[in-house]
Amino acid sequence: MKQFKFAYILFTLALVSLSCEDKLDQIQPQQSLSDVEALSDLTGLTAAINGAYDGLQNLSHYGRNFQVNAEIEANLVYLSISNSNRFVQEYTYQWTADLGTQTGIWNAIYATILRANNIINSADNIDAATADKNQLKGEALCVRALCHFDLVRSFAKPYTQSNPTSDLGVPIILESKIDEPARNTIAQVYDQVIADLTTAKGLMADKSIYRFSPNAAEALLARVYLYKGDFAKAEASASAVISATKYSLTSDIVKAFAAPGSSEEIFTLKVTAAENRGADNLGQIYNPQGYGDIRVSNDLISLYEDADQRKAFIYKHTNNQFYQSKYAAQDAIPGLHSPKILRLAEMYLIRAEARARQNKFADAIADLNTIRAKRAASALSGIADANVLKTVWDERKRELSFEGHTKFDLNRNGLDMVRTQCNTGLELDAPCTVAISSHLRVYPIPQREIDVNQNMVQNPGYAK
Repeated sequence: MKQFKFAYILFTLALVSLSCEDKLDQIQPQQSLSDVEALSDLTGLTAAINGAYDGLQNLSHYGRNFQVNAEIEANLVYLSISNSNRFVQEYTYQWTADLGTQTGIWNAIYATILRANNIINSADNIDAATADKNQLKGEALCVRALCHFDLVRSFAKPYTQSNPTSDLGVPIILESKIDEPARNTIAQVYDQVIADLTTAKGLMADKSIYRFSPNAAEALLARVYLYKGDFAKAEASASAVISATKYSLTSDIVKAFAAPGSSEEIFTLKVTAAENRGADNLGQIYNPQGYGDIRVSNDLISLYEDADQRKAFIYKHTNNQFYQSKYAAQDAIPGLHSPKILRLAEMYLIRAEARARQNKFADAIADLNTIRAKRAASALSGIADANVLKTVWDERKRELSFEGHTKFDLNRNGLDMVRTQCNTGLELDAPCTVAISSHLRVYPIPQREIDVNQNMVQNPGYAK
């Protein structure tokens, strides 16, 4: 019997999208409906978008692994020598095409893309008010864009460190069907992501921080343009979000991370108490009362001034090692967290980097100082032009640590991964440096995908 290709064993999950409590308008999908019936009216379409957002919360995606990998593969945290055997391959860079969390990431993200595609390809045929169905279609386009973007930055070279018009990215999937798709180029994937977000902006209204909106689409565009190296557009998109009156930097960042709904949040995945995963909640891998495997390295601690509010996320445990509390507990549930996918501070950081790249050094420092003033950190001054870009990168570490940016920042900027706190006896033995030129900086395509898809090409450096 021919196997389903390209993670389409999850096809039925995409067609009848599962919803979760407290998502959108509390509409629950009827799982007994046929595929056609499920997306034949606004109720079915609304249930389907619930399912797409729920897909983003998969444990392999923003539920935990995707974000944690981006930290454990870098230098701001370390894996304790005493651990639960989670994230060992990622910290030690020992994954292969059939070993590591990347297979789960690949499958989970493509399953969510299938859910989004069902909405995008059905919405225009629904008998409903144009604004209502456009809203859901726009949100689905944003979900699909985010998913393709997360895949291409994980399984392909960075846009700015590649020949994007010829180097392979990931397959662009725009329809839900059984197929053996080949990999598109990196440039083609970025073009699709940008097209989806640009279209989505004109379809949506601003409903909630827990749903994609025109501002959220613009914020994601700012991030995509930064990764692409299109700094003028990154600056413009970030400025558009910053100038919106809906968002403001909080003066209490610790309180802002204790629960969702702060003034900084542009798009947040709402995780409710009913979605408690227990030991597998996002924060439990950092929590000494949970797994507590991942701890904070001196590479990060040394960047903070004592008065900086953000340093309060880092604390010394009774074992004299440092842990982080950014995801300590939501709703009094240990480790429960609603991931803040897009927030205003990142927009200032994107604009600062884009400005520095365009030699607008004073403006870049001004953006950093806007953030620092709200975090009780001293104002930056006297920074030589040649040091402004590194200063921006250091501020990104202070602000965005543990949020799933660190390895991607190293990759897109062509930087070696260097751990100055390494193999001291506290950490699991691992490479202290992984050069930007190493094939290990890009995930292998999962072996199962290679086995069942004759059009799939493995990344260089991994066994065929």
